[in-house]
Amino acid sequence: MGIDVNRCLRALRVDLSKTLLSRWFFIALLATLFSLWLSVSQSLRHLSDYLMYNDEPNWASFLQEAMRGHFAALSLPALSALPAAALALTEIQTGAARAAIFRSGFASYVGSKTIAVLLSGMAVQLGAVLALALYMQGIRLFALGQPIPLHLLSDAVSPTLGRMLCGGLWAGAGSLLALLSDTTSAATVGPLCLCYGLMMVGTRFFPRVDALNPLLWMNQASPFLWLGLLALGVVLGFVNLRQVKASV
Repeated sequence: MGIDVNRCLRALRVDLSKTLLSRWFFIALLATLFSLWLSVSQSLRHLSDYLMYNDEPNWASFLQEAMRGHFAALSLPALSALPAAALALTEIQTGAARAAIFRSGFASYVGSKTIAVLLSGMAVQLGAVLALALYMQGIRLFALGQPIPLHLLSDAVSPTLGRMLCGGLWAGAGSLLALLSDTTSAATVGPLCLCYGLMMVGTRFFPRVDALNPLLWMNQASPFLWLGLLALGVVLGFVNLRQVKASV
C-alpha cells in the first residue's frame, strides 16, 4: 500500500486547518497559557518597575519556571489532546471517514490524521509558550523601549521543545485510547489518567527511573521523547487504519 504524497499533503492541509482553526484549539491554547501564567504571575507583575532600576533579569528562567509549574504540568495531557485527539474516532462514527477515504485513499487519510493529531498537541504547547514570551517582550519594550535579545531566551529552547514533544505524545495517546475504547471522552480523560497513574508509579515505586515520571519528561528534548513520539505515531497509524477498514 503506497502513499500518494500529493494526496497526503492535501489531506493533511485539510486536517490541520480543521484542527488549528477550531474553537477547541483556541480554548486549549488559552487554558495552557493561563496555566503557564499562574506560575510566574507574581514574578512578572512588577517586573517593569524592576527593569527601570536594576540589571537585566534572567528572562529564560521565567519561561522555565512557568513550564515547571505544577498545574501547567498536570493539565498538559488533557489540554494537548483537546483539539484533535477525538477527531479520528468521531469521523469513523459519523461516517465522514468513508467519504474522505474515497477521495484520498486509506494510506493518505490515516497518515494525515496521525500527523495532524501529533502536530496539534505540539502546536498548543508551542503557541502558549510563545504567547507568554511575547508578553514578556511587551514588558521590556514598555520599560526599556527595546525587545528582549533572543540569546537571553536560549536556555528555554530545550524545555520548550521537550514540552512540545510531550504535547504531541499526549495528543497521540488520547487518540489511540479513544480508538481502542471506542469512546470519544477517552481522548482527553485518558491521557490525564494515564499521566497521573505513571506519575504515582514513578514517584512512589521507581523514583530513580525518570522515564516513568511524566512530570520530568518536559525538562528537555531528550532522545527518549523523539523515539516515543515516533513509536506512538506508528502504533496510532496502524490502529487507525485497522479501525477505518473495519468501518467501511
